[in-house]
Amino acid sequence: MARTNTLQYMILGLLTRQQMTGYDIKQIFDKEKAEFWTAPFSQIYPELNRLLESNLIALVKSNDPNTRKKTYQLTSTGKQVFLDWLKKPLDPSVTQLNNDDFVLRLHFLGKDQQGILTKLLKLRSQTLKVEIAQLELELTEVTSHPEQYGRELIIKKELANKKSDELLWHNQISNFS
Repeated sequence: MARTNTLQYMILGLLTRQQMTGYDIKQIFDKEKAEFWTAPFSQIYPELNRLLESNLIALVKSNDPNTRKKTYQLTSTGKQVFLDWLKKPLDPSVTQLNNDDFVLRLHFLGKDQQGILTKLLKLRSQTLKVEIAQLELELTEVTSHPEQYGRELIIKKELANKKSDELLWHNQISNFS
């Protein structure tokens, strides 16, 4: 599965909320998004330039002729591209959902978009079941090898995390019903 340019959608999503500078965007990454994503200035500014060239964002005209600060705003095209991506139907044949894509979509969906949320959570739940089965198989293979005990512990921890996530998303789906 091709990897989505999640940074593009993160920036577009942030700009749906308000106009921002590159510095503002970096601050949000550092304060709000650090638990699941980081982006250095060396990634943010080139992406802002690509978004400008694609007419997905625009510069806000400054009243101060002496400022070098650039403030960005979402264009109507950029808003539509973001909303189209957010609402894009998930292909039921997909057996793997990139965690960045999942977390990013989840981050920008509201309660009024329960249909999209339910589909997304069901896909993630299915994906987790596959990942859990793979980890359980891997665990049975390493338990008979005492020299791989450290690896066994890592697999057990990952398995516990995935089972916890799957239960959380399953319960959330049930809450929507």
